[in-house]
Amino acid sequence: MTNILKITFEDYAEDSKPYFTQIKKSFEAVLRLKSEYEHQQYVECFEEEFAQYNGSEYSIAVNSGTTALELALQISGVKELDEVILPAYTYISTALAVSNIGAVPVFADIKKTTFTIDPESVQSKITHKTKAVIPVHIHGNPCEMDAIVEIARTEKLAIVEDCSHAHGAEYNGKKVGNFGIGCFSCHTTKILSGIGSSGVITINDRKIYEMLRKMLCVENDPDVNLSKRTPCKMDALQAAVLRAKLPYLPKLIERKRNIARCYLGELPDNIQCQTEENKSKHVYRDFVVLAQDRDGLKSRLEAKGIETKVRYRTPLHLTQYYKNLPTSKSALQTTESIFNELLWLPISYVLSEQKVAYICNMISGYAYVNK
Repeated sequence: MTNILKITFEDYAEDSKPYFTQIKKSFEAVLRLKSEYEHQQYVECFEEEFAQYNGSEYSIAVNSGTTALELALQISGVKELDEVILPAYTYISTALAVSNIGAVPVFADIKKTTFTIDPESVQSKITHKTKAVIPVHIHGNPCEMDAIVEIARTEKLAIVEDCSHAHGAEYNGKKVGNFGIGCFSCHTTKILSGIGSSGVITINDRKIYEMLRKMLCVENDPDVNLSKRTPCKMDALQAAVLRAKLPYLPKLIERKRNIARCYLGELPDNIQCQTEENKSKHVYRDFVVLAQDRDGLKSRLEAKGIETKVRYRTPLHLTQYYKNLPTSKSALQTTESIFNELLWLPISYVLSEQKVAYICNMISGYAYVNK
């Protein structure tokens, strides 16, 4: 009889152990800052470090990934009633960033194997009202950016990348966030995580960078172009955590890729795993599989001490919030076909190979019986 192992889906305390000493030192450094100016300078140091890491000219630290998306859309010229194309398979914040500024989300389908937005579906959704497209690098897997960049160039659309899951991910040797305006979430659940909510925007155009900077200002000046999310700057304590963790990010990503390789090598053939996009480096914020008897498998794993999750239960175009939009009436066949099969497996970078093997064995036993 196999001994039952207790495997949690996430453990923030355990994840933070490798950084604890450095985070503590960073907090102490922030507590010694004497003025608002010094706080600002400290956050700007993080911005410079993140831009350098990402291979971007500039970055701007904000208070959430949603804020990053909203600001990026606004600076790209998206206005009320303009249409923005995005996948229906993503966290709802991607769509909220569009509707919060009065624009209209237009939902596109995804590719069956990579779960990333399908360029052919993007092309089919373009109208005279379309102003931007949001490729979401879902679970850390980059989208097919060659095709999306070509569509955007031909149709004169802005590209706003949702990189919330994809810090350090690469497409064709270039880090994501450099194919348009990059928007990163640094929420507690993300690969580069603060404590609570924060985010980063990456930019490679000085004019856009300077305009975004001005939008973050909060002044009693009628000539200042305020964002609708002010105040929306990242605070220094969030920057302290992120600065402490950023140097370790390449090592963390490699560890998660190693865990993913273990899963890919040991899971049974009748469990479909997300496929890495061609020419890409997947960073595996999540490891998601498709199982025909998803709920049965989830219960089986729970009985064996393994916590799993189902983070997304409804495609965005079928949610109460968006289903009555005229742009949501078309069926999205691939997206709709996978939602009852999606299951998130543990992939914390502190997960041991022994535990990965145990998870795979428990899945294999259930999958074999239910073939």
